[in-house]
Amino acid sequence: MKKFFMLLLVTVFAFNVTKVAAEEVFYENDKGVTFTKEEYDYITYMFWDGFQDVMTEADYDKYIDYDLINSSKKGKVFYEPPVTRATYIEDRAARLEISYACDSSCFVSVTYTWKGNPTVRSYDVMGAYLYNTSLTNTPSTSILSNQGRQFYSNYRMFSNGFGISIQLPQYASDLKINQNFRVEEQGTVYASYQHAMRNISLANSQNYTLSRVGYGNVFNFSGVAANTYDRMNGVEITL
Repeated sequence: MKKFFMLLLVTVFAFNVTKVAAEEVFYENDKGVTFTKEEYDYITYMFWDGFQDVMTEADYDKYIDYDLINSSKKGKVFYEPPVTRATYIEDRAARLEISYACDSSCFVSVTYTWKGNPTVRSYDVMGAYLYNTSLTNTPSTSILSNQGRQFYSNYRMFSNGFGISIQLPQYASDLKINQNFRVEEQGTVYASYQHAMRNISLANSQNYTLSRVGYGNVFNFSGVAANTYDRMNGVEITL
């Protein structure tokens, strides 16, 4: 009889634990990654609503297990340019956002969203100028589109930040470009996305240094690149 009650107690406890765990799951993507409501909202804040669908377990470990959800220091800034930009690209409309959350260091996420489909698809450039702060990890840059998710790694690293050239996929639509990285909890991060208004080679797209007086307060282009990029304003956060 004693064994029976012990078994019953264990069974009831296991059932209650399973029930509580199930109640905590707010969303599960097709990769089997589960999110609580708090985790889901945090990913929407740092990236966008829908990024949860492409996250793997490795992404979950990277973006959730830092426990930045509970950080008391968070922020978000965005820049939305006009639908048209002079005579350069008549159908362009985009949004540039930067968000961050800090614990002992700060996780920074920068997202560039195309509202339409770009006509010119060459090497765009994305990166950050770091003032009085430093990277604490290697940045991650990817494009999400109707063709899936594609990562890029041809970084140019400087003592005061970094940049990367991104070749836009030729036939993809619904483009979102995300770049994320961690920095020390101090100083200011300036982030920029520069769209190529005409075709440019990879080598020429990398012809820049980083400067607060550059395009978007980041890219100081030279050579043919100086007349290729759209000079879109950047975003910044002070940590």
